[in-house]
Amino acid sequence: MSFNHHLLAKTATDEVLFKFKRTEWSCLEGYGQDFYRISTNAYFPSPDASFYDPTNNIVASFEFKPPTETKRGVLTGVGQCIAYLQCSDISFLVAPKMLGDFKLGNYLNELYSNQIYGRIPAGLILYENDNPSIVTLTQNVASISSERAIRPTTRATGRFWAKHQDLPLSLFHLVLHYYFQKKTNTIESDPFAACWHERMISPTILDDFKAISIIDISGKPIKTVAGRNEMRYLDKTVTSLINRIPEAQRRRDELQHRIDSNFVGDNYFNSIKKNIVSFLRGMKTIDSENCLTDIGFNLYHIGLINGPTSKIFTDYFTKELLITGSHLDLLLDFDAIRRNDSSMSLDSALTAMERDYEEKGYILRNPNRQSTASRTVEFLKYERILWKALDLIDENYSVNWKRITEICSLPDN
Repeated sequence: MSFNHHLLAKTATDEVLFKFKRTEWSCLEGYGQDFYRISTNAYFPSPDASFYDPTNNIVASFEFKPPTETKRGVLTGVGQCIAYLQCSDISFLVAPKMLGDFKLGNYLNELYSNQIYGRIPAGLILYENDNPSIVTLTQNVASISSERAIRPTTRATGRFWAKHQDLPLSLFHLVLHYYFQKKTNTIESDPFAACWHERMISPTILDDFKAISIIDISGKPIKTVAGRNEMRYLDKTVTSLINRIPEAQRRRDELQHRIDSNFVGDNYFNSIKKNIVSFLRGMKTIDSENCLTDIGFNLYHIGLINGPTSKIFTDYFTKELLITGSHLDLLLDFDAIRRNDSSMSLDSALTAMERDYEEKGYILRNPNRQSTASRTVEFLKYERILWKALDLIDENYSVNWKRITEICSLPDN
């Protein structure tokens, strides 16, 4: 997906969500007001946007077609919307009214009226060619078949972007290395657990209580995202256990529980796995079945050939982060808020952005959300650290649009 395609799709689907949230539009039996944006899945095919209504347990997927699309491409979009119903309840094609001098809107309206409405839970939304924020719901979804309603579907939750939390690029690549081994049947176990025990923690940690620096596939120590220290898991944990628990066996038992990859529930291993695997899925490098995707394979191959700290790997990772991981959306919205009031402090801008996201349905509203002053992790804290490391923002948190434009112009790998 190109920069322009992504920007047009965001503009149109943002307005679509706005109209549902403000009850200007509704679907099925008045649903839509509770929609909020969720991440799209890594299955083939993958929609341009997805909304979820937790009240009524409805997933809606959207396929966007730009004004530069061909007639064949638009018809492919109709088929894509039908395919999305494998993991969504309803779907919508978002298309321009005109393709050159061809009245596409008229053609699609007739097609949906005669062949789709009442048969398939797929709708049609048209937008003005010169302004994709002007959208019209021309063919709605009136019902879902009883078979579809009781059929189990994949429910995506969480942020619509790839939520980042302290994952350096070299470690990202190292984890992909284990998913590649799983893909090639080199290992049969959980690839993340294998990486955890073989590379992320010391194999002798239960005996010597020493944390080790993580080494990437080229044999170099992996540094934190900010680049100041070497990445070491459990460093503070083992120090705390030594200071708190004098008995060696009790100390060992406690540490064993924390690093146990077979434990079902909350422990240190599962918290690290959740953060990293969620990011990998948000980047669509692995799917919900923990299989390496084409995007994951391509990124892994670039890092393998050129090195996980190389410029080319960093650039292509950044491109996927912006487009596939939807961080471009975050930067666009963050920049708009800061430009709207240049005197606003960073904390105030982030607070305003979070509230704006809740009101618009970009994230699920949290009635128990703490104020910025009392919360432990600020909104987009780790994303901002990553953006700085990738030169997407500067020290003053101004967005580097020159860098972003260059990255998004890279040829497909």
